[in-house]
Amino acid sequence: MGAGASATQMVFFIASLIIALSVVGALFMNVQSLSSAVIIGSKTLTEQLRTDITVINDPEIIPNSSVIYTFYVKNTGVQELDTKYINVIIDGTIIHDNDLNKTIIDGSQTWLTGDVLMINATVSLQAGNHNLRVITSNGIEDTFPFRTT
Repeated sequence: MGAGASATQMVFFIASLIIALSVVGALFMNVQSLSSAVIIGSKTLTEQLRTDITVINDPEIIPNSSVIYTFYVKNTGVQELDTKYINVIIDGTIIHDNDLNKTIIDGSQTWLTGDVLMINATVSLQAGNHNLRVITSNGIEDTFPFRTT
Protein backbone atom coordinates (compact mmCIF):
# COMPACT_ATOMS: atom_id res chain seq x y z
CA MET A 1 0.00 0.00 0.00
CA GLY A 2 2.83 2.40 0.69
CA ALA A 3 4.57 2.46 -2.70
CA GLY A 4 1.38 2.36 -4.81
CA ALA A 5 -0.31 5.14 -2.85
CA SER A 6 2.81 7.30 -2.96
CA ALA A 7 3.15 6.86 -6.73
CA THR A 8 -0.49 7.81 -7.26
CA GLN A 9 -0.15 10.87 -5.07
CA MET A 10 3.03 11.83 -6.91
CA VAL A 11 1.27 11.57 -10.30
CA PHE A 12 -1.65 13.70 -9.05
CA PHE A 13 0.77 16.24 -7.56
CA ILE A 14 2.74 16.56 -10.83
CA ALA A 15 -0.48 16.79 -12.88
CA SER A 16 -1.85 19.51 -10.60
CA LEU A 17 1.45 21.44 -10.91
CA ILE A 18 1.30 21.23 -14.71
CA ILE A 19 -2.32 22.43 -14.73
CA ALA A 20 -1.53 25.28 -12.30
CA LEU A 21 1.46 26.41 -14.39
CA SER A 22 -0.66 26.36 -17.55
CA VAL A 23 -3.31 28.51 -15.89
CA VAL A 24 -0.67 30.95 -14.60
CA GLY A 25 0.91 31.16 -18.06
CA ALA A 26 -2.42 31.89 -19.72
CA LEU A 27 -3.29 34.54 -17.13
CA PHE A 28 0.16 36.12 -17.50
CA MET A 29 -0.27 36.44 -21.27
CA ASN A 30 -3.72 38.03 -20.84
CA VAL A 31 -2.44 40.48 -18.24
CA GLN A 32 0.51 41.41 -20.50
CA SER A 33 -1.72 42.10 -23.51
CA LEU A 34 -4.15 44.07 -21.34
CA SER A 35 -1.37 46.22 -19.85
CA SER A 36 0.06 46.86 -23.34
CA ALA A 37 -3.36 47.99 -24.53
CA VAL A 38 -3.69 50.32 -21.54
CA ILE A 39 -0.27 51.87 -22.23
CA ILE A 40 -1.10 52.45 -25.92
CA GLY A 41 -4.52 53.86 -25.00
CA SER A 42 -3.04 56.26 -22.46
CA LYS A 43 -0.45 57.52 -24.98
CA THR A 44 -3.23 58.13 -27.52
CA LEU A 45 -5.38 59.92 -24.95
CA THR A 46 -2.44 62.09 -23.87
CA GLU A 47 -1.79 63.04 -27.50
CA GLN A 48 -5.47 63.87 -28.02
CA LEU A 49 -5.58 66.04 -24.90
CA ARG A 50 -2.55 67.97 -26.13
CA THR A 51 -4.06 68.53 -29.61
CA ASP A 52 -6.52 71.27 -30.51
CA ILE A 53 -7.28 73.17 -33.71
CA THR A 54 -9.56 76.10 -34.52
CA VAL A 55 -10.83 77.33 -37.89
CA ILE A 56 -10.34 81.09 -37.73
CA ASN A 57 -12.11 82.28 -40.92
CA ASP A 58 -14.92 84.79 -40.92
CA PRO A 59 -17.97 82.60 -41.74
CA GLU A 60 -19.53 85.36 -43.83
CA ILE A 61 -16.47 86.08 -45.99
CA ILE A 62 -14.73 82.96 -47.30
CA PRO A 63 -11.91 83.87 -49.68
CA ASN A 64 -12.51 82.13 -52.99
CA SER A 65 -11.80 82.33 -56.67
CA SER A 66 -14.44 80.35 -58.56
CA VAL A 67 -13.87 76.81 -57.21
CA ILE A 68 -10.92 77.36 -54.84
CA TYR A 69 -11.96 78.16 -51.27
CA THR A 70 -9.40 79.24 -48.67
CA PHE A 71 -9.69 78.28 -45.01
CA TYR A 72 -7.38 79.20 -42.15
CA VAL A 73 -6.87 76.74 -39.29
CA LYS A 74 -4.83 77.56 -36.19
CA ASN A 75 -3.02 74.98 -34.04
CA THR A 76 -4.30 75.97 -30.59
CA GLY A 77 -3.02 72.88 -28.79
CA VAL A 78 0.46 72.14 -27.43
CA GLN A 79 1.13 69.22 -29.79
CA GLU A 80 2.93 69.84 -33.09
CA LEU A 81 1.05 68.38 -36.05
CA ASP A 82 1.91 66.98 -39.44
CA THR A 83 -0.15 68.60 -42.21
CA LYS A 84 0.14 65.47 -44.33
CA TYR A 85 -2.48 63.73 -42.19
CA ILE A 86 -5.04 66.55 -41.99
CA ASN A 87 -8.43 65.56 -43.46
CA VAL A 88 -10.92 68.07 -44.81
CA ILE A 89 -14.64 67.35 -45.17
CA ILE A 90 -17.07 69.83 -46.72
CA ASP A 91 -20.79 69.08 -46.46
CA GLY A 92 -20.05 65.44 -45.60
CA THR A 93 -17.79 64.87 -48.61
CA ILE A 94 -14.12 64.10 -48.07
CA ILE A 95 -11.92 66.40 -50.12
CA HIS A 96 -9.06 64.32 -51.53
CA ASP A 97 -5.47 65.45 -51.11
CA ASN A 98 -5.27 66.09 -54.88
CA ASP A 99 -7.84 68.86 -54.39
CA LEU A 100 -6.13 70.39 -51.34
CA ASN A 101 -3.16 72.67 -51.01
CA LYS A 102 -2.03 72.89 -47.36
CA THR A 103 0.55 75.56 -46.50
CA ILE A 104 1.75 76.76 -43.12
CA ILE A 105 1.67 80.57 -43.30
CA ASP A 106 5.17 81.12 -41.84
CA GLY A 107 6.63 78.61 -44.31
CA SER A 108 7.78 75.92 -41.88
CA GLN A 109 7.30 72.19 -42.48
CA THR A 110 5.84 71.33 -39.06
CA TRP A 111 2.59 72.84 -37.80
CA LEU A 112 3.66 74.18 -34.41
CA THR A 113 1.52 75.66 -31.64
CA GLY A 114 0.16 79.04 -32.70
CA ASP A 115 0.90 78.51 -36.40
CA VAL A 116 -1.84 79.00 -38.97
CA LEU A 117 -2.41 76.47 -41.75
CA MET A 118 -3.88 77.82 -44.99
CA ILE A 119 -5.98 75.22 -46.78
CA ASN A 120 -6.97 75.87 -50.39
CA ALA A 121 -9.74 73.45 -51.31
CA THR A 122 -10.72 72.98 -54.93
CA VAL A 123 -14.41 72.17 -54.73
CA SER A 124 -17.58 73.23 -56.50
CA LEU A 125 -20.13 74.63 -54.04
CA GLN A 126 -23.60 76.04 -54.61
CA ALA A 127 -24.51 79.35 -53.01
CA GLY A 128 -25.82 78.88 -49.49
CA ASN A 129 -24.88 77.38 -46.15
CA HIS A 130 -22.11 74.81 -45.87
CA ASN A 131 -20.20 72.94 -43.18
CA LEU A 132 -16.42 72.41 -42.99
CA ARG A 133 -14.75 69.79 -40.77
CA VAL A 134 -10.99 69.68 -40.35
CA ILE A 135 -9.72 66.51 -38.65
CA THR A 136 -6.21 65.80 -37.33
CA SER A 137 -4.45 62.44 -37.51
CA ASN A 138 -5.50 61.56 -33.95
CA GLY A 139 -9.18 62.41 -34.43
CA ILE A 140 -9.34 65.93 -33.02
CA GLU A 141 -11.55 68.11 -35.20
CA ASP A 142 -13.10 71.53 -35.56
CA THR A 143 -16.38 72.16 -37.34
CA PHE A 144 -17.00 75.45 -39.10
CA PRO A 145 -20.30 76.52 -40.66
CA PHE A 146 -19.92 79.03 -43.49
CA ARG A 147 -21.94 80.69 -46.22
CA THR A 148 -21.14 81.21 -49.91
CA THR A 149 -22.81 83.59 -52.30
